[in-house]
Amino acid sequence: MENINFDVLIYYVFFSIFVFYQQLHAKNFGGASQGLQALLSVFAFVGMITGVGFIIYYAFQVSVVGAVIIFVAGLLSAFVGSIFERFLGAHTLSFIGFIGWPLCAYLMFTSV
Repeated sequence: MENINFDVLIYYVFFSIFVFYQQLHAKNFGGASQGLQALLSVFAFVGMITGVGFIIYYAFQVSVVGAVIIFVAGLLSAFVGSIFERFLGAHTLSFIGFIGWPLCAYLMFTSV
């Protein structure tokens, strides 16, 4: 397991949770504010691009196997997210994501 940094793995899992809930909120937006829906959509899209970019960056800088493991952990993060969703709610996770995923992205890239 020398190909994987567990700090990066944890940051990526939380990053994935925040981006997922922003994508879900933007897709099922029921509010009246078109500006908020546009902001959610932009954040969700930029988050998705950041996640893919990070996996590629990790594969080139550290290892391809480690990048695949981190990617799969990000896909499985829905289980962790569902636990947080029970306590906080999906919309709360989406709004926390405005600060949460950029912070996790910064920590991911600096921890490599």
